[in-house]
Amino acid sequence: MILSKLGLFVTPTVALLAMSLAEAQPTRRVTIMMRLVLYVVTGMIASIGAGCATPPPDPFKIAQDEFYRQIKTIALAPIGVPPDLGHPEPVMAKFESLLEAKLREEGFSIVPSREFVEIWKRMAEQVGGYFDPVTGKREEAKFRAVQEHALRELSATFKADALVQARIQPVTVPFRATEATWHGTSQLVEGGWQRFGTIGALSLVITIVDSHGVVMYTNAGGIQLLAEFKGNQLVLVPRHELFTDEERNAAAVNIALGPLVKQSGPTVAPREKR
Repeated sequence: MILSKLGLFVTPTVALLAMSLAEAQPTRRVTIMMRLVLYVVTGMIASIGAGCATPPPDPFKIAQDEFYRQIKTIALAPIGVPPDLGHPEPVMAKFESLLEAKLREEGFSIVPSREFVEIWKRMAEQVGGYFDPVTGKREEAKFRAVQEHALRELSATFKADALVQARIQPVTVPFRATEATWHGTSQLVEGGWQRFGTIGALSLVITIVDSHGVVMYTNAGGIQLLAEFKGNQLVLVPRHELFTDEERNAAAVNIALGPLVKQSGPTVAPREKR
């Protein structure tokens, strides 16, 4: 489960889905394929270090002026979430809405993620899928073909200049006494008085690639902690309490997009809230 394992994105999950796809009835294959699409698409993201809460020193991979000159229309990929999050759709919709609103505020035109999913799904079906149904391993040649086609079609059909790939990433972060600080935010560690160490957290990681798949921007914003102290025991935050603080959710988006947008709004969530 996400909380017991800090929600790491693990290959066995994808392998099981791939095997399920091969064995499933036709009516179930669409659902399984969509889950594979979401997991693999977000795997295109340039990693800033799974399990590491240190953001890159400069989010821009090209000159900032050049970014604004080249990029006018941005397509969205579905928000990546840990595979075992459980009922991820409301969380995905929440963060996509926040991302879209912030990018539109800056003046970018937006292509919603459903268009990307449809393009990706069609091409994946054309090549017969890109996972080995026995081992679950990705067939790189087929995957690259799907990826390149999706980016080309987004550009040709919707005039998209770039694709935003975002995922909710479990990370391990340091804390001291009563506070943890990571990815531009901080949060009280409940019951953490006079303690120090590391603790699980969630961050929103955003990568923007151009129509050729070249990374142009990558950054992260901290969302919330995954655990708290009860006496001397570190216990996990219940699933139903994740992503319920809308100010922290919005702040994570603002932090991740802060260097990109001119007016990013509040970038630090209230510290007294979990």
